[in-house]
Amino acid sequence: MNGKRGINMKKVLAMLAVTVAGITAFSSGSFAAGFRLPDQDSAAMSMGGAFVGQADNPSATWYNPAGITDLDGTRISAGIIAIYPVLSHENANGTTDVSERSVFLPPQLFATDKISDKISLGLGITSPFGLSTDWSATSATSSVATFSMVKTIDINPNIAYRMSDSLSVAAGIDYMKLQATMEKMLLPTMLFRLTGEGSGIGANAGIKYKANEHLDLGLSYRSAITVKIDGNANVVGLPFTFTNSAQTEITLPALLQTGISYKASDKLTVNTDLEYTWWSTYDRLVVQSNSILALTGGVTNTSIEEKDWKNTWTFRIGGQYKLADRWKLRAGYVYDQTPVPSDRFETRVSDSDRQGLTFGAGYTGGNFTIDAAYLYLHFNNRTITNSIAGQPSGSAPITSLDGTYKGTAHLLGVTVAYKF
Repeated sequence: MNGKRGINMKKVLAMLAVTVAGITAFSSGSFAAGFRLPDQDSAAMSMGGAFVGQADNPSATWYNPAGITDLDGTRISAGIIAIYPVLSHENANGTTDVSERSVFLPPQLFATDKISDKISLGLGITSPFGLSTDWSATSATSSVATFSMVKTIDINPNIAYRMSDSLSVAAGIDYMKLQATMEKMLLPTMLFRLTGEGSGIGANAGIKYKANEHLDLGLSYRSAITVKIDGNANVVGLPFTFTNSAQTEITLPALLQTGISYKASDKLTVNTDLEYTWWSTYDRLVVQSNSILALTGGVTNTSIEEKDWKNTWTFRIGGQYKLADRWKLRAGYVYDQTPVPSDRFETRVSDSDRQGLTFGAGYTGGNFTIDAAYLYLHFNNRTITNSIAGQPSGSAPITSLDGTYKGTAHLLGVTVAYKF
């Protein structure tokens, strides 16, 4: 590494480290299948998230780290995506509950450094999973869920190696930190709250292959990460508050992404991605605590909520058109399956298949680049009957969950990048 690049990279890493503590304050959202937050860069988001084959900016560290071998010098990018979801439940009795509306602001930071012709380093700090839903304590489903929040921060260093002019590979480590809060009403004036935090380690890898001057192929894999969570279980609303320690663990799913990037001309690039997410790792939620859990309906010190989530596919397509040396226009489409089966549906994750339309633009001036993107996400209407959310098979349906669920989300992203 030459001196200039080394100094720049130290500055970049210092800037990233300073922001780590603040990320968890803004890292929840509620727009992805399950509770995954797939969009980690505005340029990629504006193309429907189809970026695994292109992977040509610092966010390649997340989408496909093998792509960072094509980035010269030292680069840093920082961005934020504002998420505004709107969820509603038309009850079987004709009334409607609407979740509390809030704006969520998960940020992203990336840095890359080309230390030789063959070796490049990358670092990503992202929030790849998040959830926030807030249903009124007087809603029809308050005994199932009221407030829910999951915040994550992922620190992901990568190293990439150029094996030939056409082939690059990469590997990295994921350190995931998770915080969670789940609440529900036991009685009209009695609230149950479960809070906790924990961390886990995973790994990731990527491949990028340049088939010819027009066609790039990409493959990216992220392993499942098991997070052990320690926290507290509380019952609030009696003359005194019950508080006991509680422990659980959650396995965040593995993810496989494939991508094709085709340069139709000097101006037009078209991308398509296909993703597979192993949501079946979220098959149940087991919470161990003391006798406080008897107050939530259990009879032992272990509470088991069956989830039975299924693995899912996501299809993405998008492209960009270069208007001039400084400007690029982008658009895309995404179709995302829900992992939540109908017989396990709950308002904590009021999920359905969804479709998204995106557009955006990018501007480069000197060493600076700024990208902006907008995503409109439509949740397919979902009618639920006979859900036994969280209960053993054969249990009586939770009739309060019956009805039709609707949802939309508006996402606005901005990313600024600088090349040293």
